[in-house]
Amino acid sequence: MKQNKEGDLTDVLRDAHAHFFMMKGEEVTRLKLWEIRKDSLVIELPVGAPMHRTMVGLVPTIDGSGVYEIDGTVESEELPDQMPGTFRLKVDPAGVRKVNRRLFPRFSFAPPIAATATPEGWERPVAGRLINLSAGGLRIETDEPLPADCAIAFRFDVESDDEIHSIARIGSIVYEVPMQSGFAYGVRFGRDEEDTISGEVEASVESLDKTADLLNLVNRLLVRR
Repeated sequence: MKQNKEGDLTDVLRDAHAHFFMMKGEEVTRLKLWEIRKDSLVIELPVGAPMHRTMVGLVPTIDGSGVYEIDGTVESEELPDQMPGTFRLKVDPAGVRKVNRRLFPRFSFAPPIAATATPEGWERPVAGRLINLSAGGLRIETDEPLPADCAIAFRFDVESDDEIHSIARIGSIVYEVPMQSGFAYGVRFGRDEEDTISGEVEASVESLDKTADLLNLVNRLLVRR
């Protein structure tokens, strides 16, 4: 039985995916996470992006169900066995926080914004009103019912800082609330269209990109509220 190594990143990040998402303002840059050491991460050097002394980022879990929030210091001195084209990010294991999908920050739209929902196999979308959004799911209201036993494609536009972000995610219904006029649905996003339907265990890179982008967008919406 493996003993818990207190203060060891290799134990803290034992279910980490092989990617690091560098968060810098409105930009999210996906970098290859080459190695997890006891007190640091060895990460692919970003192309065309200036390096700063400190760095904030996300490391998703391998199944995409959560993320590790990383705050570290870039080490200027390379180790003798460090892979070329990489940098080392010094991280305090005690400061790493794991956030599961159900705890992702959520932004509520007031008033709700327009959205569409297209169940798998349907030719026409269902018009809806997006009530709130997180990187893990959303709440939507519709005038007609949605099926609970299939993947559904959700599409909507979110405005932030005079920029329109067109969002397309695949999700499934986790609860339905009948209203006086219409229905309200809680939706959990799948890892992506292929993974939602096939049930793959490891999250795809495309899905990780979408999750990181949504996390960044929701956080910016909350800050500017």
